[in-house]
Amino acid sequence: MTGRVFVLLCVVMAGTVAPASAQAPATPAPGSRIGFRAFGHFEWQNMAAKDSFEAVTGKSRLQGPGGGVEVQRIWRGVFARASFTRMVETGERMFVFNNETVSLGIPLEITMTPVDLAVGWRLRPKTSRGIVPYAGAGMVLLSYKETSDADESGDAVNESYKGVVIFGGLEVPVWRFVSLGGEVGWRRINVPDPGGALEAFNEKDLGGVTMRVMLSIRR
Repeated sequence: MTGRVFVLLCVVMAGTVAPASAQAPATPAPGSRIGFRAFGHFEWQNMAAKDSFEAVTGKSRLQGPGGGVEVQRIWRGVFARASFTRMVETGERMFVFNNETVSLGIPLEITMTPVDLAVGWRLRPKTSRGIVPYAGAGMVLLSYKETSDADESGDAVNESYKGVVIFGGLEVPVWRFVSLGGEVGWRRINVPDPGGALEAFNEKDLGGVTMRVMLSIRR
């Protein structure tokens, strides 16, 4: 399922089911017993290393599915979250000569898997539909890989990096314990010693602005 189809389905689902949400159990108020939320999401990340990714893959936005869990109402509106996203994109190996990008014609696959570990605060539901705003921040652990069928020993890249993440979003109940949500975030993931395209374009950040569409089950 493509990202556009996923977004369309979520919009249609929200439009058809949300009016009945007044009959669903209300979102528990902050301060009640500890709760849990499991969610799946589709994410888009506009890469901070825009020039490098456009040179290698022809685009500066990566996308992919993911999921996570939250422990909610730890203390009032405080929650803790662990989530991941897997983004895969194909391109070609290249080098820069005299400020010109030269493709080597070698197929390349880039896999980025950021894992966010964060805490945040959920506000009380807004409006009769139970819309819940929230925001949070934390750390991100990134697994970054570059592989190619033409790789020889030592050519593949398999690195891990650390960074920070902030995010905010809205959760809308649609049916019983099911809710839809949208989220915007930002990651900064510094690469101490970049090579390849990152070094050529003097870009050292594998983070960027993120957008998520989320489907959640809470308890």
